[in-house]
Amino acid sequence: MDAKKFEKEQINQIIQMFGERRRSRFGCEDYYTLCGYRKSDGSLMHYDGALLSSRNLDIPEKIKDFSLIAGMWPIEPKLLASAEEFFLHFSNGKAEPTDLSSLDILLRKGDDECWINISTIEMNVEGEDLVEVLFINEDGEKMLLKKAICGSETDDLTGVLNRNGIMRALAQMTSDEAPHTYLLLDIDTFKEVNLTFGYKMGDQVLVNVVNIIRKHLRADDILGRIGDDEFFFCLYDVSDRVVAERIAKGVVEMTRLTLPNGLNITSSVGVVMSPADGDCAAEIYGHADEAMLDARKKGGDTYTFYSDMQ
Repeated sequence: MDAKKFEKEQINQIIQMFGERRRSRFGCEDYYTLCGYRKSDGSLMHYDGALLSSRNLDIPEKIKDFSLIAGMWPIEPKLLASAEEFFLHFSNGKAEPTDLSSLDILLRKGDDECWINISTIEMNVEGEDLVEVLFINEDGEKMLLKKAICGSETDDLTGVLNRNGIMRALAQMTSDEAPHTYLLLDIDTFKEVNLTFGYKMGDQVLVNVVNIIRKHLRADDILGRIGDDEFFFCLYDVSDRVVAERIAKGVVEMTRLTLPNGLNITSSVGVVMSPADGDCAAEIYGHADEAMLDARKKGGDTYTFYSDMQ
């Protein structure tokens, strides 16, 4: 085999071995790099994808050279020890033939940062024992997920995800078993808006609320409209209670609006943190709904954490 002659079909088969989540990366070369090393002598046999080269990171010519990577790449210092252990493990050929290993590292260079997932697996291709190393831009994966969902599952009025889209995104987020925070927002006085001003004004209120919230969300957060005046937020990698509470408080404050006749618009927000409050989409949404209803019972214009109700 030769790095330049290794067929795309074979590379695709290898990526499929890494599972459904990693298979979704294939075809987006800026978001992944796949390297294959001959187990017998550790030499590079093939590579594909532009993730490493796009970040000016060299592909080691020998698998043993991965033991030096941690000291050469701009890895977040607090993650350096685990990265060194991970690279040393497979650079010494200690992985079993069916062993699948994975590690997330944060590369930071000035203000630029990127989360990369690294996975390794040993397999036999055309009679050759190889150690495959796959690098995936985790941030890129989230953005592609959002684009795929948004293409067909958006709310016509507000432009955010509709109920089907947000539930699909929620299912995807819960599948990785990582900690995230979820908010369910309900506008307390929305029926009064429609009764007083009509549905046209009600629609404008919904659009204004979405526009306000969008300005304060990160690129990889997800927002969707569940029902008439209910919105669901998926906040990636938010696992700290203090941070989640600051966000919930901010959402309540920024959605306070006053209409021409003096009618005040307020919101009730339910907050769920996974996996402690639930580990599947149905459970998380149900608990967020319970927390939101509790906030409404308190008079609205506030938030409730599901964990505080237990």
